[in-house]
Amino acid sequence: MTAPPRMEYRPPPITPPSESVALSKRTADLLQTLRLVWQASPYHSSVFALTSLLGSTLPAANLYVGKLLLNEIAKAAGGGVTYQSLLLLLGVQVGLVVLGSLLSTVQNASQQLLGDSLQHGVSRQILDKASGLSVEAFENAETYDKLQQAYREVGSRPLGVATQLVGLAGAAVTLASVGALLASLGLWVLPLVLLASLPGVIISNRFGVAGYQMLRRQTHDARVQNYLGSLLTSDTLVKEVRLFGFEPYLLKRWREYYLGFRVQLETLVRRRSAWGFAASLGSALLIGLASALVLRRAAAGQITVGDFSIFVLGISQIQSTVAGLLNGVSGIYQNLLYMRNLFDFLELPDRDLSAGEVWQGDIDTIEFQNVGFRYPLTDRDVLRGVNFTVRRGEALALVGENGAGKTTLVKLLTRLFEPTGGRILLNGQDAARFSPRSVQQQMSIIFQDFGQYQMSARENVAIAEVSRLGDAAGVERAVEQAGAAYVDSLPQGLDTPLGRLFQGGRQLSGGQWQRLALARLYFRAASVLVFDEPTAALDARAEFETIEALRAEAGDRITLIISHRFSTVRLADKIIVLEGGVIVESGSHEELLALQGKYAALYDLQARGYAASEPEAVASR
Repeated sequence: MTAPPRMEYRPPPITPPSESVALSKRTADLLQTLRLVWQASPYHSSVFALTSLLGSTLPAANLYVGKLLLNEIAKAAGGGVTYQSLLLLLGVQVGLVVLGSLLSTVQNASQQLLGDSLQHGVSRQILDKASGLSVEAFENAETYDKLQQAYREVGSRPLGVATQLVGLAGAAVTLASVGALLASLGLWVLPLVLLASLPGVIISNRFGVAGYQMLRRQTHDARVQNYLGSLLTSDTLVKEVRLFGFEPYLLKRWREYYLGFRVQLETLVRRRSAWGFAASLGSALLIGLASALVLRRAAAGQITVGDFSIFVLGISQIQSTVAGLLNGVSGIYQNLLYMRNLFDFLELPDRDLSAGEVWQGDIDTIEFQNVGFRYPLTDRDVLRGVNFTVRRGEALALVGENGAGKTTLVKLLTRLFEPTGGRILLNGQDAARFSPRSVQQQMSIIFQDFGQYQMSARENVAIAEVSRLGDAAGVERAVEQAGAAYVDSLPQGLDTPLGRLFQGGRQLSGGQWQRLALARLYFRAASVLVFDEPTAALDARAEFETIEALRAEAGDRITLIISHRFSTVRLADKIIVLEGGVIVESGSHEELLALQGKYAALYDLQARGYAASEPEAVASR
C-alpha cells in the first residue's frame, strides 16, 4: 500500500498592500503631517500659505506687463507713443518687483519661524514618546533605529511636506496663468513646452526614491560606522585604544563600511547621470520644435515683439514651474516616507508608568512566586520558576556567572520589566496592581553601568529625587555616606560641572563616579536599596569603607546585592545562586559553604586567587 504524499506546509505569500490601501495610508499621513504643522503655529502657517499663493501670480503679471512695454517701445520707433505712457508701464513693472520682494520677505520670515516652532513641537513629541517607552524597547535594535531616524529628520521633513504642498498650489496658479499667455502663440506651443519639462523631472523623481531606499538600507550600517568612529574619538576609551593599539582595526572596519556605501552611491550616480543626459537631450529637441513653430508665425507677421518675449521668457518659467510641480509631488511622497518613520515611532505602544493604584508607605516584604521572564520575539526564558522572599531588615545577595539572570531579576523587582510568568508580591499584594512609578519611589539603586551625568556634582546626587534638588543638607549627607569626600577638593565643590562634554567640566576617575552614584542611591529616602556591583570600580580601602557604610545604611530596609566579590556578598542574610535563569542554591554564607555546591566552588576559586596573590605581595616588599 503506497503511503500518501507528505504535505509540506508553505506559509501564504506576503502580498504588498493594494494601491488604494497605500494611497489611503499616504493620505492619512499627509493629513496628520499638516495637523502637526498647523498645531505648531496657526498664524505663521496662514501667513506663509497666503504670501506663497499671492507670489505665484506675479510671474504671469510680469510677463504681461513686459510684453506691453516692449510693444509700446516698438511702436515708439514710428511715433505716436508718449514718454508718460512708457513711464507708467515701467512703474507698474517696478511695483510688481517691489511687491514680489515684500511677499518673499514675509514668506521667508514666516517659514523660518514656523520651522522653528515645528521642530520644537515634533522634538517634544519624540522626547515624550521616548520617555514613555518601556526599557525593553530601548534594548530592541529595530525600535532604536526608528528613534534615530525620527529624530534625525525632525528638523526638515514635516516643514518640507507643508512647503511643498503650498508650492504645488502656487505652481498650479503660475502654470495656469503663464500657460494662458503661451497658448495665445499657437496651438502646439504650450504642449511642446510642457512635454519638454517632463523627462528631467521624471528622472529626478525616480532616482530620488532610489536614494531614499538606499539610505533606509544603510541605516543600521551607518550606525555601526558612526559607532566605530566614536571609538576613535572617545576621551574615555582613548587610553585603552592606544594601549592595545587596535586603531588600525577600527579604521579598517570604518573604511569597509564607507566603501560599501561608496559602491552603492557610484552605481546610483552613474545611472542617474546617464538617464539625466538622455532627458536633457529630449527636452532640447522639443524646445527646438516649439521655437520653430513660433518663428514661423513671427516670419508671417502674426506675433509682436512682446509676444515673442513672452515665449522666450515663458519657456524657462513653464519648465521651472512644471519641474517644481512634479518635484513637489515627488518631494511630498518622499517626505511622507520619512514621516512614516516618525509616525511608526510615535505609534509604538507606551508603557504608562503611572497606571494603576498608587503605592503608599514602605515596602516590608518582597516575594517572588514562580516568576519567569522571556524577552519579546525570543524563544528562551531568561528566568524560570524563581521563588524567594526577603523581609524588612534583611539583605539578599544574588550570585551567579554572567548571563545567569541576576540583572533581569533586578529589573523585574524594580518594575522596569514585567514578569511573563508568575507574580511579584509587595507586602503580600500583587505588584501589578500598583503603578510602577509609585512603587519605584520606594526603591533606590546603583546599577553596574551607573550613569555619569555631565552636570554638576550636586545634580549628579540630587536627581535621584528631583523634588529635593534644593536639599543641600541631604546632598551633603548622601555624599558623606558614600565616602565621596573628594568633592570638597573640586574647584567649585558640589557645584563643579563634571565630565568633558561641556566647557569647564572636571573629569573623574571610575571610582569617583561610582561613589557619586552611591551618593545618589543614599539620597533617596527609599525602603528598598539595590546594589548592582557597588564596589566594582573601587580600590580595596574604598571597598571596605563602602561595605561598612552599606551595613550601616541597610538597617531596617530591604537590601538586595549583586556582586562577584564575596567580601561584599558575605554581609547578606540570605544568598541566592542563579544558573541559567534558575535558582540552584539558597541559604546563608555558612550554609552554602557547608553544602559544597556551586557557591562553595565559586568562593574557593576567589579565595584561592587571593591566597595565590599574597606570597607575590610579600615578595614584592
